[in-house]
Amino acid sequence: MKRASIALSILLANGCIYAGQITVNGTKNEPLKIENNNKHQFHNGSSYSQRTIKLLNVNLSADLKANLKEHANKMTVGSLNNASHYMLKASKPAVQLGMNGVPVLNQGQHGTCATFANTAAVDAVLNKGDYVSQLCQLELGNYLEENGYFPSGWDGSFGPIVLNQMAMFGVVNKDVEKQQGCGGLNAYPMTGADPHSQMTPDSYHNYSEGLANQLFSWSPILDINNVMFNEYQSEVTLSQVKEALSKGDRVTFGVLLFDFEQGTMGAIGTHKTRNDTWVLTPELMNDLQNDPEFGGHEMIITGYDDNAVVKDAKGRQYKGLLTLRNSWGTSPGNKGDFYMSYDYFKMLAIEAQRIRKLTK
Repeated sequence: MKRASIALSILLANGCIYAGQITVNGTKNEPLKIENNNKHQFHNGSSYSQRTIKLLNVNLSADLKANLKEHANKMTVGSLNNASHYMLKASKPAVQLGMNGVPVLNQGQHGTCATFANTAAVDAVLNKGDYVSQLCQLELGNYLEENGYFPSGWDGSFGPIVLNQMAMFGVVNKDVEKQQGCGGLNAYPMTGADPHSQMTPDSYHNYSEGLANQLFSWSPILDINNVMFNEYQSEVTLSQVKEALSKGDRVTFGVLLFDFEQGTMGAIGTHKTRNDTWVLTPELMNDLQNDPEFGGHEMIITGYDDNAVVKDAKGRQYKGLLTLRNSWGTSPGNKGDFYMSYDYFKMLAIEAQRIRKLTK
C-alpha cells in the first residue's frame, strides 16, 4: 500500500491532520455535563453529573474564520426564531430511520468519536446489532499511523479516514475481539491513556471480513477540503443529507462545537429533554463573531423533521431539526440521542458522508 493509493487529500505529519483550511492537532479534554432528569439519579443533590470528553482540537485558517464570521453576520439578518429562513425542499417533510437495533455506544475518555460514529453507522447497514469492533479498528490504526498512513483514530480522525480503512481492510467483529484480542487487548478501555499496542495488517487479516459482499458503500456529501461556510452551499449540503435519509441511508458528519461550558457541551436547546439540542441562539451567534474556541465532534444523522420545534432557555423557538446518534453513552441527551437545528448544521458542519446499503 502506497500513500498515493489513499484517496484522501488529508496528510498526517507531526501529530497534526491537515485538511484544507482546517487543522486538527490531536484532541482536548472538555467537561461533559450530564443533566439530572431524574431527581433520584444523583445522591449529592446536584442538577448534573460531570465527566471528561475529548473533542478534536480544531483550528481554522484566517480566511475560513473570516468566511464564518461573514456567514454568521448574514444569518443574523434573518429571524433566528423561525430558523432556516432559506430552505430547499426535501422530498419528504420528515424521516426517522433510527439505528436498526444498534445500541448507543460509549467512546469513554478517548478521542475516538469518528471511529465510533462510522462503525455504528456500518453496524446499522449490516443489521447485526453491535457487531464491528472499534478496538480492532483502532489497534490496526496504531500500526498504520506508526508507518505513516492514516491517523490511528485514538486521538482524533475524520469520517473518510475511518471509512476508507474499513473499506480497505474490512472489519473484525466483537466476538473475535473478546476471544482473540486486538493488539493484546480484549476489551475497549473506557478510561486511561490511549493504548500504544498495535495490530498488524497480517494479524488483522486473519480475522477480518470484507465489506464488499455486505452491500456496504459510502460516498462524500460534504468534503472537508471544500468547506467554505457559504450559505447556499450549506443549504445544498443539508438538502443532500435529507435526501439521503429519505432514501434510507444514514449520514455521518463532523461538526464544530463551541461554548462547551454551556448546557451539554454547547447543546442548550430543549426538544425531548433539557439541553439535548444544539441550536444557534442570538447570543451564540454573537459569540461566533468573536473567534470562539472550537472542538470537533463526529456523530450520525438518523433522521430529520422540517416541522420539529426546539426551545432555548428564554423560550425562543427554532424550527427544523436533525436527529443524531451520539457516542457518549445513554445518560446525556435523550437517552444518548441528540438533536441539531438546521441552522447550526448549516453554519458549522465540516464534513458529511452517506452510508449506503446497496441493492442486489
